Amino acid sequence: MTDLLERKLRHFFGLMDRDGSDTLELDDYLAAADGVSASCGLAPGSPEHEAVRATFRRFWEDVIKPMDADGDGHVSFAEYVDGFTEGVLDESDGYERVRPLLDALIDIADADGDGRITGEEFARSLTHGFGVPADESAEAFALLDEEAKGHLTREELQRASAEYFLGTDPDAAANALFGRF
Repeated sequence: MTDLLERKLRHFFGLMDRDGSDTLELDDYLAAADGVSASCGLAPGSPEHEAVRATFRRFWEDVIKPMDADGDGHVSFAEYVDGFTEGVLDESDGYERVRPLLDALIDIADADGDGRITGEEFARSLTHGFGVPADESAEAFALLDEEAKGHLTREELQRASAEYFLGTDPDAAANALFGRF
């Protein structure tokens, strides 16, 4: 794993570590689901909110929990890197394990359902859903919206996510996807 990729993973790990314990647990993923839901105006306990929680729970169960090498219910950064390397980087279809969560996040962020994520929708999801500072969310959107059209498509966000989690180009705009690291 390159230094760049490890730094991006460390940054994302920190965003997901909602309780600041330096480990990931199911509660971190549910807290992130609640943050994303709240950022999009989904009422706690509503069917839509529960669907978001179910998506994050499934992601925890299918992708993150198996990284817990010692079975203590907590995924350390070392376990995360090992699990990411084995389950995502070393598998030909490894990124496909990450794609469903991003698809769900795009669906939630696209408040008007037009298939485009505006700068406002993007910033709301990142800032309120993941704790990325507002200025960094705006900066990331500007970098990713290379044609300055005022929105990002699902495909553009999927490519940016794949570059963020798999890419090693230090100059890639997608490195800013989850804020500065």
